[in-house]
Amino acid sequence: SLFAAAILLHANEPYEITITSATKSEQSIKDVTSNVEVITGAELEEKHITTVLDALRLSGISISQNGGIGQNSSFFLNGMSSGNTLVLIDGIKYNDPTAPEGQAQLEHLMVADIEQIEIIKGSQSGIWGANAVAGVINIITKKASKELKTNTNIEYGSNNTKKIGANISQKVGGFSYFLGANYISTDGISAQTPFGGDPKDYEDDGYTNKTLNAKFGYEINDNDEIKFNITDVNAKVKIDRTNPNDILDEVAQKNRLYKLSLKHNFNDKDYLNASYAKTKFEKEDPYVPTGWGQSVIEGSNADISIDAKIGYFENSFLLFGATKQNSKDEINKKEIDSSGYYITNSNVFDKLALTESLRYDKYDLFNDATTGKIGAKYNFEKDLSLSANYGTAYKAPSLSQMWYVATKNLQPETTKSTDVTFAYKHLKATYFENVTTDLFDYNKNNTPYDYSDDYYENISGKSKFKGYEINYQDEVVPNLLVGMNYKNQSAKDADGNDLIKRIKQSVKLSFDYYGFPKLHLGSDIQYIGERKDTNFDTYPYMPVQTGKYTLFSAVANYDVSKTLKTYLKID
Repeated sequence: SLFAAAILLHANEPYEITITSATKSEQSIKDVTSNVEVITGAELEEKHITTVLDALRLSGISISQNGGIGQNSSFFLNGMSSGNTLVLIDGIKYNDPTAPEGQAQLEHLMVADIEQIEIIKGSQSGIWGANAVAGVINIITKKASKELKTNTNIEYGSNNTKKIGANISQKVGGFSYFLGANYISTDGISAQTPFGGDPKDYEDDGYTNKTLNAKFGYEINDNDEIKFNITDVNAKVKIDRTNPNDILDEVAQKNRLYKLSLKHNFNDKDYLNASYAKTKFEKEDPYVPTGWGQSVIEGSNADISIDAKIGYFENSFLLFGATKQNSKDEINKKEIDSSGYYITNSNVFDKLALTESLRYDKYDLFNDATTGKIGAKYNFEKDLSLSANYGTAYKAPSLSQMWYVATKNLQPETTKSTDVTFAYKHLKATYFENVTTDLFDYNKNNTPYDYSDDYYENISGKSKFKGYEINYQDEVVPNLLVGMNYKNQSAKDADGNDLIKRIKQSVKLSFDYYGFPKLHLGSDIQYIGERKDTNFDTYPYMPVQTGKYTLFSAVANYDVSKTLKTYLKID
């Protein structure tokens, strides 16, 4: 099938892939010095992944979720917390400024209509500014081609789970459009079944999600193009807070992202691009903890930016620009303003690729910050390369952290990041280390579910996040694709204590067989090693084991005809 061919191509010819997140400019992956992983839409469709969280598991990123689909989640890129990763959707910032750490709500992102997910690991603040401490996740949605394309998807599964999706796209002359609508509904399972209990003995925690994606483009002339895109997410989830049979706690979440951009191409290398992007978050939560003032939380991000690219050698360019950002708590009328100025230089000299970035950010509430990144990659031959990167990063407190109940004088985190990657044919090994000064820490009082005097503070000293990761993917025999990911890491605060929710080891295996006509068989197995969390129901909040489990999935895809496909999947 087309998808099988795409996946096998991804395994055997990785240099064919192009990405935009590493330098804010489209580049072949072989010319990118950063540690990069790409998850294609073809792979997501073949494996029938539902959420972006599940997609990130494919790359070995650690996920912690408080129950089934739609429940609160955390993800840890190289052991660092969710708020340290910048998440973009078509270049629009998706980090929620009102979330506890300013993290992105990946639990509400479905993978339908996604063309590619780019994961850039290691500090990228020198290019992207604050939040890009652990790295950048850029989710790129599908776009129109010259042919009229339509697609409809209907699925049904256990727990009365229903998924319906449809999209249509076309490019007619200078005008192009992509329209997608997706719906998922499930009765779910209890999000807080006691250990050893049967979820069937407790009330279900259901979830619904309605997501709309739209992209429009118009080529004004040969050199000028205007684009507008919007993503709208409307979700509702039931949450167990204090016992497995809570029935009143339904949280409604509405997120809307939109972006307008105008691009002028001077030639096939040089351009000037201007854009305005805004993200709005609205959360309605009937549960109002002590010390919080409302059950509705509203926040927004706004970004005005302009950037230019100048190519000065055959494979070299300068990219520079400026941006002005505003993050706002619409309810409490709190906001943070910043402006940033950046420049990136990229050179490819035969087998050697070099990248240097420098950025200056000015904040109205914090000290100004200068961050940077340098990277080098040497391609000894097509199948053998060595790359290294060093970067500095700056993590400003989120609105929630700044004005949490008893927080005072919270200062930004600073991080120094290093990684080295060796790649030979289908094997890639990476060592990474991040050293953070003034790490944010949440200080909980001694009364469960009382937040009246809780606060955030900085941990003095240096916290360390380090480890190594090994990836392998190859067509070991004709039509059989085998993948493996092993990760070993540690995340410790300045006193040497393990940080919660971080796994120490994980192993992932995948098998895909395409040897039968019209039939694809696949399976994924992932083992999550030791991981500790905090039990807020006990005193004094004893650590509990939440790791040491295995996830397994198997899928069979069958092409009934050129226009009709069917599948069966078990998780």
